[in-house]
Amino acid sequence: MTQHERPQGSALARQYDFPYVPLDGDAFGADLAASRDARHPNAEQLRALRTQLLIQWSKLEREPRALAIASPGSSEGRSYVSANLAVLFAQLGMRTLLIDADFRAPRQFEIFNVPDRVGLSAVLSGRAGHEAALPVPAFGPLAVLPAGARPPNPQELLLRPALATFLELAHNEHDVILIDTPPARENADAQSVAFSAGSVLVLARANHTRTDDAAGLVRDFRDAGAVVVGTALNRF
Repeated sequence: MTQHERPQGSALARQYDFPYVPLDGDAFGADLAASRDARHPNAEQLRALRTQLLIQWSKLEREPRALAIASPGSSEGRSYVSANLAVLFAQLGMRTLLIDADFRAPRQFEIFNVPDRVGLSAVLSGRAGHEAALPVPAFGPLAVLPAGARPPNPQELLLRPALATFLELAHNEHDVILIDTPPARENADAQSVAFSAGSVLVLARANHTRTDDAAGLVRDFRDAGAVVVGTALNRF
């Protein structure tokens, strides 16, 4: 692969003027590395990302409703980073809500071992309310809202005003809201989520994600009105 095809995380961060934190791929050898051993070096790198996010949020003029975790393609660590960040924020005593908005290949219900019968799809279609978010007592003030039943039209469901309305209400009850999203290059679901969330973290995978794809995704999110608060390069 050429240099143009491989994501140079620090260069991308300089180009778009936001922080860059490299993440060691070994952190994702198990689903919840951050929850296993607080002294694990990979957990420390995720803590560095958590710190950078807190710093960037503090600089924003308007506090975003939530943070979407996005990347251009598949197998780039969105679900793992979302899950581990959710645990780390909860470990600070922050009321944390993790939402799985990947209707096409949901993972959070498996990672946290929670039922997936009722979830975000039911909330957005008016068949459930905030009670669909399931507490995960093992991680303190953490709740997970799984994707739920797969809708026939994911993008149309995510474009409904119901998502922004739900996030606004949830924002009053939680300190941090993280949203796992599907691959942005394959459909417009992630852009729809980022628009409602207000802020987004862009992930890339070393020797996998093309720099042009990552840079294009940053532009797409900004055009959609979302604040890109940072990037993270995964080395699997």
